[in-house]
Amino acid sequence: MATVKVTLDKRASNTTVDGMHPMVLRIGHKSKTRDIPFHIHVHADQYDPNTGEITGIRNAVRNTKRVRKIFSDVDLWVDDNQGLIKNWEIDFLKQKIEKRFFNKQESRTILTWGAVYLDRLKKEKRYGTADSYEDALKALVKYRKKLKKKDDKASIKTLFETKNDKLTVKDDYTVYDMEIKAMDYGFMTQFKAYMTDRFPSRNTPAMHLRSLQAIMNDAGNAFEELENHKPLSKIKKQSSANPPNPLTLDELNRIRLIDLKSGTAIWHYRNYLLFMFNNMGMNHFDIAILKRSQFKEGRIKYFRKKTIEEGDYFSVLQNDEALEILSHYLNGQHPDDYLFPIMPRDTPEHRLHIVNNDKVKTFNKYANRMAKMAGIDKKITTYSVRDTWTNIGLDLGIDIRQISTGLGHSSVQVTEKHYGQSVTEKVLDAVNKKITDRVRKSA
Repeated sequence: MATVKVTLDKRASNTTVDGMHPMVLRIGHKSKTRDIPFHIHVHADQYDPNTGEITGIRNAVRNTKRVRKIFSDVDLWVDDNQGLIKNWEIDFLKQKIEKRFFNKQESRTILTWGAVYLDRLKKEKRYGTADSYEDALKALVKYRKKLKKKDDKASIKTLFETKNDKLTVKDDYTVYDMEIKAMDYGFMTQFKAYMTDRFPSRNTPAMHLRSLQAIMNDAGNAFEELENHKPLSKIKKQSSANPPNPLTLDELNRIRLIDLKSGTAIWHYRNYLLFMFNNMGMNHFDIAILKRSQFKEGRIKYFRKKTIEEGDYFSVLQNDEALEILSHYLNGQHPDDYLFPIMPRDTPEHRLHIVNNDKVKTFNKYANRMAKMAGIDKKITTYSVRDTWTNIGLDLGIDIRQISTGLGHSSVQVTEKHYGQSVTEKVLDAVNKKITDRVRKSA
């Protein structure tokens, strides 16, 4: 049963140099206690716990009335709500009393709640999402530094540190924190303008704004007063999709035929490129973290890392080329060893996506070296592999719904959005051919 009483906090750490103690409302619940201060300090003989009377200080009568009223109101409320309160933790009960009877509004700041949200994401092992959201918060801190006429160009390694198994904002950055409610439409439009001027990629501002919106939405789900706070709802946050950059079938074959010395770095990266293509345009992160145990009975079985939350599971039968590539790497690995020598063996799980980003840059470097060797005048990236697989599939007349499933897209609309022009051209070409061929035959 929850209890409340007015008392003095006589701990030495809270006693003033002249021996005065803070008056507090002490809450007792589930064998724990919490204090809420009245912001009144008295000597031990200036407060009578039996009558609740305060004497010997300025506004003693007024303070006595205020303390008595708050205590009476809280005591009655606790008594009336014991059935509900018994299911609460004491800190939640304290928050309720502070808000209801002490007019205390909890601080709802973007970095503080960002720490809560990122801590949850990391415990769910969604490290890539957590880092993406922190990048958005770093951009916000840099903007706040600029507003305060501080250096906003300095790199920020991280905004947070772990204390008592919880992620918290580093002291260096608390000064740049701000209330979520203060982040209104005007502030966010200026922040977007700052990012547009600051970042070379036009998609970066949109990505950061979507990340901040996710943090604000999460805070809105947790706190009623933030539920309808949507400062980004009228600000455009849509990224511009990069146009597909596929290789033609001839160009892919020219890469196959490059004379490369076995075991060299570029030879390995050609293997990765061809393996990704043969596995429905597999994402680089997915090939980098494939384990030996995921190759069974001629199949590669895996959850697509980017959409693992949606349960995107693939089981791909390996063709002759893929099996030939695999034969170079099946050298008695332990089931938990990586299938390909892309990711360092001892990479901690929370750093996998960071290391992968560096490996993607290396892949792109070697892919473009291969393109030059094959006489291909195109910039090749890891995305080019997916684009190539998709484009060849569309050329073969494969239903876009099957293409979409192979790519792991959440819907056909996602595929159409990214490959819209190619899809439209091929569909209309097919329609036009059917119609014109029919006309010619009837002539």
